[in-house]
Amino acid sequence: MQLLMKLRNFKKLSIGLAVVFLLTACGQMGSGVTIGKTEVSSAQIQKYVDEILAERAKVDTSQMNLDSGASLLRTQAQFQIISTVLDQVILDKKITVTPADVAARRADIVTQVGGESELPTALVSASLAPSNLDKYLKIILISEKLNEVVVSEGATAETAGDVVTKLVTDTAKKLGVTVNSRYGKWNESTATIEEADNTSGAVTPVP
Repeated sequence: MQLLMKLRNFKKLSIGLAVVFLLTACGQMGSGVTIGKTEVSSAQIQKYVDEILAERAKVDTSQMNLDSGASLLRTQAQFQIISTVLDQVILDKKITVTPADVAARRADIVTQVGGESELPTALVSASLAPSNLDKYLKIILISEKLNEVVVSEGATAETAGDVVTKLVTDTAKKLGVTVNSRYGKWNESTATIEEADNTSGAVTPVP
Protein backbone atom coordinates (compact mmCIF):
# COMPACT_ATOMS: atom_id res chain seq x y z
CA MET A 1 0.00 0.00 0.00
CA GLN A 2 1.58 3.27 -1.14
CA LEU A 3 0.32 5.23 1.86
CA LEU A 4 2.20 2.93 4.24
CA MET A 5 5.29 2.92 2.00
CA LYS A 6 5.37 6.71 2.13
CA LEU A 7 5.05 6.57 5.90
CA ARG A 8 8.02 4.22 6.15
CA ASN A 9 10.08 6.43 3.84
CA PHE A 10 9.16 9.53 5.77
CA LYS A 11 10.76 8.13 8.91
CA LYS A 12 13.96 9.58 7.42
CA LEU A 13 12.47 12.94 8.37
CA SER A 14 12.04 11.75 11.94
CA ILE A 15 8.42 10.68 11.96
CA GLY A 16 7.28 7.31 13.10
CA LEU A 17 3.56 6.80 13.45
CA ALA A 18 2.79 3.49 15.14
CA VAL A 19 2.09 2.53 18.79
CA VAL A 20 -0.55 2.67 21.52
CA PHE A 21 -0.62 4.35 24.94
CA LEU A 22 -2.78 6.23 27.43
CA LEU A 23 -1.67 9.07 29.64
CA THR A 24 -2.73 9.30 33.24
CA ALA A 25 -4.85 12.34 34.08
CA CYS A 26 -1.90 14.16 35.60
CA GLY A 27 0.19 13.50 32.52
CA GLN A 28 -2.33 15.28 30.29
CA MET A 29 -1.78 18.69 31.82
CA GLY A 30 0.85 21.31 31.05
CA SER A 31 3.16 22.05 28.19
CA GLY A 32 3.75 19.68 25.32
CA VAL A 33 6.23 20.86 22.72
CA THR A 34 7.26 24.36 21.70
CA ILE A 35 8.71 25.17 18.28
CA GLY A 36 9.75 28.79 18.06
CA LYS A 37 6.60 30.73 18.95
CA THR A 38 4.31 27.74 18.29
CA GLU A 39 3.19 25.62 21.22
CA VAL A 40 1.34 22.31 20.99
CA SER A 41 -0.09 21.45 24.37
CA SER A 42 0.07 18.11 26.07
CA ALA A 43 -3.73 18.00 25.96
CA GLN A 44 -3.72 18.49 22.18
CA ILE A 45 -1.25 15.66 21.67
CA GLN A 46 -3.44 13.48 23.89
CA LYS A 47 -6.42 14.36 21.66
CA TYR A 48 -4.62 12.89 18.66
CA VAL A 49 -3.88 9.73 20.61
CA ASP A 50 -7.51 9.44 21.68
CA GLU A 51 -8.53 9.65 18.02
CA ILE A 52 -6.12 6.88 17.07
CA LEU A 53 -7.34 4.61 19.85
CA ALA A 54 -10.99 5.29 19.00
CA GLU A 55 -10.41 4.41 15.35
CA ARG A 56 -8.56 1.22 16.26
CA ALA A 57 -11.62 0.05 18.14
CA LYS A 58 -13.64 0.19 14.91
CA VAL A 59 -11.51 -2.07 12.71
CA ASP A 60 -9.87 -5.48 12.84
CA THR A 61 -6.29 -4.88 13.98
CA SER A 62 -5.40 -8.54 14.53
CA GLN A 63 -3.14 -8.65 11.47
CA MET A 64 -1.59 -5.23 12.05
CA ASN A 65 1.82 -4.76 13.54
CA LEU A 66 0.86 -2.13 16.08
CA ASP A 67 3.32 -1.38 18.85
CA SER A 68 2.33 -0.19 22.27
CA GLY A 69 3.85 1.89 25.01
CA ALA A 70 5.35 5.35 25.32
CA SER A 71 6.40 5.53 21.68
CA LEU A 72 3.09 7.00 20.53
CA LEU A 73 3.45 9.83 23.00
CA ARG A 74 6.86 10.53 21.54
CA THR A 75 6.00 10.08 17.87
CA GLN A 76 2.83 12.15 17.95
CA ALA A 77 4.81 14.96 19.56
CA GLN A 78 7.50 14.47 16.90
CA PHE A 79 4.87 14.71 14.18
CA GLN A 80 3.76 18.12 15.40
CA ILE A 81 7.34 19.37 15.61
CA ILE A 82 8.26 18.29 12.08
CA SER A 83 5.03 19.72 10.68
CA THR A 84 5.80 23.12 12.18
CA VAL A 85 9.46 23.03 11.17
CA LEU A 86 8.59 22.15 7.57
CA ASP A 87 6.12 25.04 7.42
CA GLN A 88 9.06 27.32 8.23
CA VAL A 89 11.32 25.57 5.71
CA ILE A 90 8.92 26.17 2.82
CA LEU A 91 8.46 29.76 3.96
CA ASP A 92 12.23 30.23 3.77
CA LYS A 93 12.39 28.47 0.41
CA LYS A 94 9.34 30.33 -0.94
CA ILE A 95 7.53 27.05 -1.68
CA THR A 96 3.75 26.92 -1.66
CA VAL A 97 1.49 23.97 -0.86
CA THR A 98 -2.16 24.91 -1.33
CA PRO A 99 -5.33 23.35 0.09
CA ALA A 100 -6.09 22.27 -3.48
CA ASP A 101 -2.76 20.40 -3.60
CA VAL A 102 -3.66 18.63 -0.37
CA ALA A 103 -7.16 17.78 -1.62
CA ALA A 104 -5.76 16.32 -4.83
CA ARG A 105 -3.28 14.18 -2.92
CA ARG A 106 -6.04 13.00 -0.60
CA ALA A 107 -8.06 11.89 -3.62
CA ASP A 108 -5.03 9.96 -4.87
CA ILE A 109 -4.61 8.28 -1.51
CA VAL A 110 -8.29 7.31 -1.35
CA THR A 111 -7.92 5.65 -4.74
CA GLN A 112 -4.74 3.86 -3.67
CA VAL A 113 -6.30 2.34 -0.57
CA GLY A 114 -9.41 1.15 -2.42
CA GLY A 115 -11.95 3.85 -1.74
CA GLU A 116 -13.24 6.09 1.02
CA SER A 117 -14.55 3.10 2.99
CA GLU A 118 -11.01 1.69 3.25
CA LEU A 119 -9.38 4.91 4.39
CA PRO A 120 -10.08 4.43 8.13
CA THR A 121 -8.29 1.07 8.09
CA ALA A 122 -5.32 2.58 6.29
CA LEU A 123 -5.10 5.36 8.86
CA VAL A 124 -5.28 2.85 11.70
CA SER A 125 -2.48 0.82 10.12
CA ALA A 126 -0.42 3.99 9.98
CA SER A 127 -1.38 5.14 13.49
CA LEU A 128 -2.45 8.44 12.02
CA ALA A 129 -5.20 10.47 13.69
CA PRO A 130 -7.94 11.33 11.15
CA SER A 131 -7.68 15.02 12.04
CA ASN A 132 -3.98 14.91 11.12
CA LEU A 133 -4.50 13.43 7.65
CA ASP A 134 -4.39 16.75 5.79
CA LYS A 135 -1.38 17.83 7.81
CA TYR A 136 0.34 14.55 6.97
CA LEU A 137 -0.44 14.94 3.27
CA LYS A 138 0.97 18.45 3.38
CA ILE A 139 4.15 17.07 4.95
CA ILE A 140 4.48 14.57 2.11
CA LEU A 141 3.93 17.28 -0.51
CA ILE A 142 6.47 19.54 1.18
CA SER A 143 9.07 16.78 1.32
CA GLU A 144 8.56 16.04 -2.39
CA LYS A 145 8.84 19.71 -3.37
CA LEU A 146 11.91 20.20 -1.20
CA ASN A 147 13.50 17.20 -2.87
CA GLU A 148 12.88 18.82 -6.27
CA VAL A 149 14.29 22.14 -5.07
CA VAL A 150 17.52 20.73 -3.65
CA VAL A 151 18.08 18.70 -6.81
CA SER A 152 17.61 21.86 -8.88
CA GLU A 153 20.18 23.51 -6.61
CA GLY A 154 22.77 20.82 -7.30
CA ALA A 155 22.03 17.83 -5.09
CA THR A 156 21.93 14.41 -6.71
CA ALA A 157 19.07 11.95 -6.39
CA GLU A 158 21.24 10.02 -3.93
CA THR A 159 22.12 13.01 -1.73
CA ALA A 160 18.81 14.90 -1.89
CA GLY A 161 17.38 13.14 1.17
CA ASP A 162 20.39 14.10 3.28
CA VAL A 163 20.20 17.70 2.09
CA VAL A 164 16.50 17.93 2.98
CA THR A 165 17.18 16.39 6.37
CA LYS A 166 19.87 19.01 7.00
CA LEU A 167 17.38 21.74 6.07
CA VAL A 168 15.00 20.35 8.67
CA THR A 169 17.60 20.07 11.43
CA ASP A 170 19.06 23.51 10.70
CA THR A 171 15.60 25.10 10.71
CA ALA A 172 14.66 23.35 13.95
CA LYS A 173 17.84 24.73 15.55
CA LYS A 174 17.03 28.22 14.27
CA LEU A 175 13.49 28.11 15.63
CA GLY A 176 14.42 26.46 18.90
CA VAL A 177 12.56 23.39 20.12
CA THR A 178 11.56 22.63 23.70
CA VAL A 179 10.14 19.22 24.58
CA ASN A 180 8.41 18.20 27.79
CA SER A 181 10.50 15.49 29.41
CA ARG A 182 7.52 13.10 29.43
CA TYR A 183 8.05 12.72 25.67
CA GLY A 184 11.75 12.05 25.86
CA LYS A 185 14.89 14.07 25.20
CA TRP A 186 15.22 16.42 22.25
CA ASN A 187 18.29 15.82 20.08
CA GLU A 188 18.88 18.98 18.07
CA SER A 189 21.54 17.32 15.94
CA THR A 190 19.00 14.93 14.45
CA ALA A 191 15.79 16.92 15.11
CA THR A 192 14.27 13.95 16.90
CA ILE A 193 12.84 13.18 20.29
CA GLU A 194 14.89 10.34 21.72
CA GLU A 195 13.39 7.69 23.94
CA ALA A 196 13.48 8.52 27.62
CA ASP A 197 14.67 5.96 30.13
CA ASN A 198 11.94 6.85 32.60
CA THR A 199 8.43 8.11 31.94
CA SER A 200 7.89 8.94 35.61
CA GLY A 201 4.55 7.20 35.54
CA ALA A 202 3.19 9.42 32.76
CA VAL A 203 2.39 6.49 30.46
CA THR A 204 0.07 3.57 30.99
CA PRO A 205 0.13 0.93 28.20
CA VAL A 206 -3.20 -0.27 26.85
CA PRO A 207 -3.91 -3.86 28.02
